[in-house]
Amino acid sequence: MFRGHRPCLLHFVMSSSVLVRTVACVLALLAAPPASAGEEALPPESEVMGMLRKIETERLRGSLGKLRIQIESQALENRADVMLPVYKAWLSFPADTCWNALKASSALHPDNPWPYVGMGLIYVRWGMLEEARGSISTVLQRDPRFAPALWAEALRLQAKGQLAEAEARLREALASRDEPWIRADLGLLLAKQKGRELEARRELARAVEAWPEQPEALQVLARLAREAKDLRVAAEVGEKLVALQPHAKEAHRLQASLWQDAGEKQKAVKSLERYVALGGADPAELSRLARLCAELGDAAAEVKALTRLAAAQNEPEPLLRLAELAEAKSDPAAAESYLVQAAARAPRRSDILVRRARLLLKQARHRDALEIYRAALEAPENPVAEAAAEAEVLIKRFRLPATPAKGPEDKIYSRVSLGLVALYMERLKEKPDLKGVLKVRVQVDESGRATQVAVVHDSLKDDLISGHAYFAFKDAQYLPARAEPVFTYVFRPPKSD
Repeated sequence: MFRGHRPCLLHFVMSSSVLVRTVACVLALLAAPPASAGEEALPPESEVMGMLRKIETERLRGSLGKLRIQIESQALENRADVMLPVYKAWLSFPADTCWNALKASSALHPDNPWPYVGMGLIYVRWGMLEEARGSISTVLQRDPRFAPALWAEALRLQAKGQLAEAEARLREALASRDEPWIRADLGLLLAKQKGRELEARRELARAVEAWPEQPEALQVLARLAREAKDLRVAAEVGEKLVALQPHAKEAHRLQASLWQDAGEKQKAVKSLERYVALGGADPAELSRLARLCAELGDAAAEVKALTRLAAAQNEPEPLLRLAELAEAKSDPAAAESYLVQAAARAPRRSDILVRRARLLLKQARHRDALEIYRAALEAPENPVAEAAAEAEVLIKRFRLPATPAKGPEDKIYSRVSLGLVALYMERLKEKPDLKGVLKVRVQVDESGRATQVAVVHDSLKDDLISGHAYFAFKDAQYLPARAEPVFTYVFRPPKSD
């Protein structure tokens, strides 16, 4: 009412009537029970659980980014949707940020059961079981048959060690809603109880058939099948697990064992090769890979596996097997290289040296062979019974004296000459035109011992004669003095009459 104007009576009456109706309407609204802000907007349980499973699947696959953008965009565009904040929070489940967001959502939408279920599940993960009970009971008091809340309560009871009660809640939840996530947890619970393995397998199989992206369920199902000797089923389940975790090397290692147990050696090899490609370097697994390749007759793959194994550990065995494979391929140079490396790793093992000596004999490298035989006979570990006899055959072939030469250089020269002449005459029977010059340099230390013997010139090119000179001068005992004499011999066939 403005100053200076008189009110119109009719206008006043009409205005009063409108005011009365308005007040009555407000009073009616205040008297009515408050409507749940999001109750009508809640989607079915199956739809919500499906979305939560989708989030977990994308998390498992490491591809949450695209889904996160989608949910956050929808949450900005549709602020009336009470579930979008729950989904957005679940992206970081079970972190603090997830709980904080669910708590905020429960305050804004107190009649929405999902934030309470989410908080209860997080509390169970955190080991805060009393706090979990409070959140879960909030939902069950309103709806005792709400399957997700029964599921959360079952997990809380299980964490407390009340397995029978937990199982009952899980079965109640499944009676209300056949949900693969809940069924998987029932299977996992049964698997912890002796004598209920068959039940556990049945529930887990149904759960992963409906929702395969459950690593723990797959792992336990594979283990139960393996323990039941159902090896092919175990391997097939394991293959599903590997498909979920293609970059998890441990999953491939486990799968290799499953395929091997099932008798599928080729598939086991492929799993182990994938394990290795992802950086796996456990010597036991590399050794298994090499054995499987050998059993399959795949020498190239075995060589590759053995090479990796030799790099991963300092044992001689992979090198010994590599030497064997190289020799089978008529590659004596590679075989000897592997044996040299093996001997370096186990210098006290006689058997490795004997193997190398025998390889050298096959190449008619008699001097080198006897040198290695001598080292083998001095090595204390893994002696070879035949080594001494094999070395003795070589000593006789070189016609080495029973006692080494001893004394001044000229005496040693003459003594060695006797043996060389005798051996030369014998070699002429096989090589009548054999002739040439042989020069041998010897380094002598203060004790009169030969520290080094080198054939500096050899125009005969006869391994036995040069070998005789090498060992005869090496074994000789010289006068104590540092010296480096050179002994020269000229060989010519005797003139015929």
